[in-house]
Amino acid sequence: MKEFLIGQYNIVLSENLIELIYNYRQIEKGKPESGGILLGQKKDNIIYLLRASTPNNKDKFHRTGFTRNKEIAQSIINYEFYNSGKKTIYLGEWHSHPENFPTPSNQDMRMIKDQFEKNDLNEKFIFLIIVGIESLYIGILDNVGIEKTNIAWTSLKENFSKID
Repeated sequence: MKEFLIGQYNIVLSENLIELIYNYRQIEKGKPESGGILLGQKKDNIIYLLRASTPNNKDKFHRTGFTRNKEIAQSIINYEFYNSGKKTIYLGEWHSHPENFPTPSNQDMRMIKDQFEKNDLNEKFIFLIIVGIESLYIGILDNVGIEKTNIAWTSLKENFSKID
């Protein structure tokens, strides 16, 4: 587990989540963006990002774009929620970018704001994680705005065995 603070939020990333999304870095030329949803739990004042869904054959992939299939994502959310005794919930979105130090595009910001404003969320925040080649962008949007940070993959290597 990797724990850190973004604004007022104490966040814990699981090893499984980090190792999974690390494998979707767009290192090779022409490799398309990939993405999915983020699942986890909130206990007291700590947010645990535990799982991420993987891309599936119903998603749309482009070099600089990714659109996930909403029906499949919702079935994953429902499955995790009910099989965890209603503890594991949808916490946001993740996708890759073909850049070393990723930043959200205008389209990314519109998407996460739409998710925050139009969906019936279990919490009053939503995450946007962008997987870059050299670092990981993590943003958390709430009613006040967005808090964000970039974490270098090299700083995560110390904590996780399956990151080369």
